[in-house]
Amino acid sequence: MKKLSLALVFLFFFFLLNSCQVEKPKVQIEPIVQKYLSVWNGGSLDSLDSIVSDNFETRNGPTFESKIGREALKKYIIETRTAFPDFNVSGKQITLLGDTALVALWSISGTYYNKENPSIVMPKTSSPGFSVIFFSDNKLTGEWIAYSDLSWYKGMGYELTIPNKK
Repeated sequence: MKKLSLALVFLFFFFLLNSCQVEKPKVQIEPIVQKYLSVWNGGSLDSLDSIVSDNFETRNGPTFESKIGREALKKYIIETRTAFPDFNVSGKQITLLGDTALVALWSISGTYYNKENPSIVMPKTSSPGFSVIFFSDNKLTGEWIAYSDLSWYKGMGYELTIPNKK
């Protein structure tokens, strides 16, 4: 009985220590992720210099082609905020996948603006999505972004039609 009690105490402390180790990375990385989201929502692009690595890798659907580098990320954010000046990411939940990756659930919204033809404005649209965000040494190293393209475009008034095959 003494051995069983000792084993149970050992297991209790083992799980307690492991749960504290899981929380520590989340506590450290969550403010960095929030700062990253604030950049997408109109914050200063210069803040990325302190929170993302030089070789940050972005992948976005539908092709998930890799864009490498902090400057490529800045360009992507500028293009998005130019096309959708009121672009907004609302973070919903962050779940750690270990000590180098997390999943962030979010929703995006924005109104399309055509800078070449300012009279073209589409209705405000929104879509749920998620990102797998990679990190190391308190810096974000990459993001894989996925959302429903169909709901995004339908919100702007596009329709999905089946081709007429004869």
